[in-house]
Parts: sequence; C-alpha cells; structure tokens
Amino acid sequence: MNIKNLEVVLNKYNIKNKEAIEKIRNSVDEFHKEINSQECTEIIWDSTVNKYYKNIHNLKLALNNKNIRENISNSLIKDLDNFLNICRNPEFHIAFVGAIKAGKSTLINALLGLDLASTAVTPETAALTKFKSSENKHYVKVTFYSEVEWDFLWNSVQDSKAEVFLEEYSKLNADSEKSNWLNHKSIVKEFDHLVNLKEEIKKWTSSKEATHYFVKEVEVGIKDANIPKDVVFVDTPGLDDPVKYRSDITRTYIDRANAVLVCVKSDALTGGELATIYSVFSNSRYNPEKVYVIGTQLDSLNRPIENWKEQKEEWLKHLSKNDCFGNNSLAQNNLISVASYLYNLVNEFDNLSEDEIYFELEPIARKFRVKEFDKNLNQLLELSNIDFLKAKLNQEVLVKHKKLLLQDISESYKNHRLDILHLLNCIKENQEDILAIADADINTIREESENSKRILESMQKEKEEMEKALKQIRILTEKRAEELYTQIRGLGGNKNVK
Repeated sequence: MNIKNLEVVLNKYNIKNKEAIEKIRNSVDEFHKEINSQECTEIIWDSTVNKYYKNIHNLKLALNNKNIRENISNSLIKDLDNFLNICRNPEFHIAFVGAIKAGKSTLINALLGLDLASTAVTPETAALTKFKSSENKHYVKVTFYSEVEWDFLWNSVQDSKAEVFLEEYSKLNADSEKSNWLNHKSIVKEFDHLVNLKEEIKKWTSSKEATHYFVKEVEVGIKDANIPKDVVFVDTPGLDDPVKYRSDITRTYIDRANAVLVCVKSDALTGGELATIYSVFSNSRYNPEKVYVIGTQLDSLNRPIENWKEQKEEWLKHLSKNDCFGNNSLAQNNLISVASYLYNLVNEFDNLSEDEIYFELEPIARKFRVKEFDKNLNQLLELSNIDFLKAKLNQEVLVKHKKLLLQDISESYKNHRLDILHLLNCIKENQEDILAIADADINTIREESENSKRILESMQKEKEEMEKALKQIRILTEKRAEELYTQIRGLGGNKNVK
C-alpha cells in the first residue's frame, strides 16, 4: 500500500485519531521494509515461471507478516513452499503407484534397463525412491525422518494395527537404532560402478536392515541414464501399505506428480484393484491424461495374449467411465499391458544361470508360444511390450516434459493465486471493519478484532472440514468399489486366467 492509497483508506473511514493514524502508518512502513528486505531468487529457466515465482514469493512474505500470520494456516504456507521449490528445481516427476507387489519396481528396472530398484521389497520397506540422471558419477542420497515425522508414522502404525511391521521391528531390535537416525542429516555417496550403487541402495531399503525403518527417501543418480535430465522416476509406497501414514505419502505424491503410472496385476480386475485405480484418479486433480494404467505381470497369465485380450475389454468398461478416463478413446490409449520380468530376464540372458533359464525364462516363453526361445529373444522382447511402453512414454510425455511441466506450474499458480486473493479479501474486509471504528474506545476495537479472528478461524475450519470430507469420500469410493466389483469374476473378468 503506497502513501496515496493509505490516505484514501484513512479518509474513507474518516479516521482522525492521531495515535491510530500513526500506528497504521508505522505498520504499513514496517510491512514494506520487511518485503523489500527479502531478496527473491531469479528463475532463469523460464521468464513466465520467474514471474509466477516472484508473485508467490511476495504473497508468502505478506502472509507471514506478524499482523496477519495468525490468520494463515500452516498448510497454506507449506503449499506455497512446495510451489516455490518446484519453480527453483524444475523436475518432471513420473510416479509409479499401485498396491504392494504390483510390479512397480520391476517395471522401473525394465524402463531403466538396469536392475536397481529392489524387487524383493516387503510391506515393511516403504521409502520414496527416486531415480534420475547424474552428470558425473552414480550416487545415492538418503534422507531420514525427523522426530516429528516419526511420531506421526509410529502413531499410524499403532492405529493401523500393523502387526507384521511391529513384529519385524522388534525382531530387528530397530528401536535401539532409532536415536542414531532420526533427525540425521542427509547422506550422499558416489560410485564409479553400478554394482556398488546397487549394494548401497539395498543397504538402505532392505527389510533385513533395522535402519531402513527410519529412511524417508532414497534418491538414486545414474550416470548416462536413458531418461532425460530433470525427469525423475519415483517408486512409491504401496497404496495398500498396512501403515496408513506411508500409503498417504503416495496419495499426496500423486497430486504432485506430473505423470502417473498406476500398476495393477494383469490377471484380474477385482474390487481391490479397481479401488486402487479409483484412488489414483481421485488424487490426480481430475486430469486423467496424466494417468497411465499398466497391466503388469502379463507373463504370469497362462495364455498371456488371449487372456489379456479378454481382460482388456472388461477393464475398458470401467476405465472409460467418468470417474476414470472419461471416454473410451483415452482409456484405450492409456491402458497398456507389460511383462517386465520377461523383459529383464531376456536382457540379462547372457548372465543367467542354467536354473534361471530352465525354471524361469523357458516356462514363460512357452506361455507366449515361442519355441527355441534362445533363438527368438527379440520376439520375446517385443511380446513383453516394454519397448512399446517406452516409445509411448517418450512420444507422449518425455519429449514434451518441459511443456507439460510449465502447464502444471501455470495451473498450480492460478489455483494458489485465487485461494490467496480470496483469503486476503476476507482479511481486508475484517480489517476494514476494525478501521471503521478506529476512533472508538479501545475495548470496542479489541472486541471487533477478536470477532474478526473468530470469523477467519471459522473459515479455515470449514475449509479443513471440506478437505477432510473429500478424503472420506475417496475412502468410501474405494470401499464401494470393493463391494461392487467382487462380481467381476462372474462377469468374465477372471475367465481362463488361472
């Protein structure tokens, strides 16, 4: 507010009390000094994002001002911090989500062409694991829970009655390690060889190590990775994780992700699998184009080609509805089946043992009706559909990830701006009511100020209740899906699969 605007306000409300005028002017001067004293980072990678960044940066400073901070929720400040962080670090995140053991890690390994993501992850191992390109060496960066975050997780364990978690936690005597790792600063280690990189990943994610309980996130940098710079593959905790705190991390992350691959086993679309899919769409801000449904473990079907053809028709009936893709064309395009394990076996064929070839690769080849599989490895690679998925992701996502990221940032900026302007307008109206009685006695002013605070607190509570209600609706949707789609086997959804 400049001096001219301030005079307009004073005149509008006929404020004559010198002490009140002086206090108002001092508050305005102090506010301007506070804003101007804070340097704002220049975002050099895009001029439009730089403008958005500066606007949100200044709005956040305004909201943190001591005169109005008590009226601003911590969740709003956190959302603004997340937006500013995305602008400073423009990464395009592709989240791999789904139920536990749905093939997320195996798919990531296939897309990377490397055996890095742990495929033996149990429900007790559930840290976000990010894979990205590295310019120099391979590296692993490990981030740990704070004590506050651990308290939330531990309370969730108790509330969820996660018995397996508690049994394994006790068996590994993990509590004795807790004080060593909570609030621990991040650890970064670099490696020249992939073998050492894989061992380090296993060290922090293996369920056999007590320390894995306290790991919040593992970031893996891969030199010469076959993914573009600034694109990140994110392996997430299972949506059905017995510890609700960790499954909630995934649900929150779906909203942040710029694209989502939801992994569902190809063998059947039961109520549980459909509930997983509904959960993803309900957390994707009604932007179905960003979601790809991947029918994983195609190689587990008895007759993969024929069985999947039947399954796909059944899946499309549900995915075409408004609570998923919304139309058959988009559902057809964004539904893909893959045999990641087959693809990885063929890629490692020269390093496979005789047992692995005889007991694992050969039976899968027979399912796909491929004879003399050792002479038809290229055919098996094609049947796995991984190269098809790579080409689709490259064409529809990776080659235009910067454009898609800009769209997401722009949409997020507009939403934040509208929310903040609405909130500031409410605060302004309440403050103007106080200014209108600035010449009244001090007790009246205090009473009016307290009334304004109560109004704003009520508004914030209503917003939080609405968000809580929306989360409850998501939960009810999942439960309803479980009830409604248990009949799918009778409709042919599981026919000739097992």
